[in-house]
Amino acid sequence: MLDMMKDKIAAIHSDYGELHFEKSESCEIAYSNDNIERIGNAKTSGGNARVLKNNGWGFVSFNIPDFDTYIPAAERNAELVGRGKSEIFTDHHPVIVETETEYKIDPVSVSLEEKNDLIRKYNDLMKHPKIANTAVRYVDSRVERYFVNTDGSAIRKLRTFTGIVWKALARDGTNVQFAFDTVGGCAGYENVIGLEDRILEIKERALKLLDATKVKAGKYRVLLNPMLAGTFVHEAFGHLSESDRLYENPRLKDILLMGKEFGPEYLNIVDDGSLPGYAGYTPFDDEGIPARKNYLIQNGILTGRLHSRETAAKMNEPPSGNARAINSAFQPIVRMTNTFIENGTASFDEMLAFIGDGIYACDDIGGMTDDEMFTFSAAYAYRIRNGKIAELLRDVVLTGNVFSTLKNIRMIGNDLKIFGGLGGCGKGGQSPLPVGLGSPHILIDDVLIGGE
Repeated sequence: MLDMMKDKIAAIHSDYGELHFEKSESCEIAYSNDNIERIGNAKTSGGNARVLKNNGWGFVSFNIPDFDTYIPAAERNAELVGRGKSEIFTDHHPVIVETETEYKIDPVSVSLEEKNDLIRKYNDLMKHPKIANTAVRYVDSRVERYFVNTDGSAIRKLRTFTGIVWKALARDGTNVQFAFDTVGGCAGYENVIGLEDRILEIKERALKLLDATKVKAGKYRVLLNPMLAGTFVHEAFGHLSESDRLYENPRLKDILLMGKEFGPEYLNIVDDGSLPGYAGYTPFDDEGIPARKNYLIQNGILTGRLHSRETAAKMNEPPSGNARAINSAFQPIVRMTNTFIENGTASFDEMLAFIGDGIYACDDIGGMTDDEMFTFSAAYAYRIRNGKIAELLRDVVLTGNVFSTLKNIRMIGNDLKIFGGLGGCGKGGQSPLPVGLGSPHILIDDVLIGGE
């Protein structure tokens, strides 16, 4: 396939062009209570031709690799919308490479029956008289992607992903509480084996939340666990770093100036698609740019942004390897990979002692952002009194401005964790895109908490 595509790319007579084709096979099993909602295997294939001419993009997607038909169609589309001089980063050495995900147990080699037995067992572990609903969803996929462009790059990527998500909904009269967890990344079936203790933990958390105390509204010193801190940095700051939303927003461009201080000198925020095993592992993006470690904030200073080849040219900055599409039916847009806060030096006990009186907020069950403003709901939380973890809390909603919140970070832990899982990030109609997010524990002053 790659050799044929290299021959066909010569037919493109535009400022820039690329061809994609992919073949995928996947398995999905989903339970809701005792009901099997989905079970089976699937195979799909598809590709696209993408052309830039006179600053206009032409894009055609297809299922059959008839490039002789679709390349001219993409060029005609580009000519219809093109006006002016094309802007795209082309000062890049061609890449000719093949990459494959490493794994211990090939999920394709595991029978559907064996997978179903495991998922049913996990679902049964969450049963309890006060658990009104259980849900487990398992997915594995193997995608073989081929890419060539007019720069001379030719890339084959074989990506294996395995993940699972499980949920428990507890009910006591009108009191309804919810807990969930997920595991997933670029790895094999080993990702989903031996999760019994974590499954039971979700059941117990949902049950305990029925008796949890509702938080009182106010400003608190807050300790975020690695999952919630990772969600914060992904949603509240990572999306602001995606340059396709930045270069057309003059107000944000004026705020997000390179070299500007956004946090304490010990704050470092990274996006890195080169980390094997994690959900956002992307050794080469969907424009053929190699992944790298991109410091968005280094020592508290804004030092980087996430780019496609086009946004890099428009902002006169180097591409970062962040042009991604969920599949060949979509054009690549600027997306995160694995985004996280790097380790600090504080231990968990040191942070508890420093906080004295406050809230320990853990995980997340949803939220929203509006430019620099954010709202997140913690999955659960604890009151901290005299440096000790006290009663369990529920209905903890964190609200604030991302820039003032970053400056209010007082301590960063030494216990970085990066998470993946099923689901992913959504943007521009493309969802879910697998991403990783993470952080150590972080301690923040003056966080506004909604509650009673």
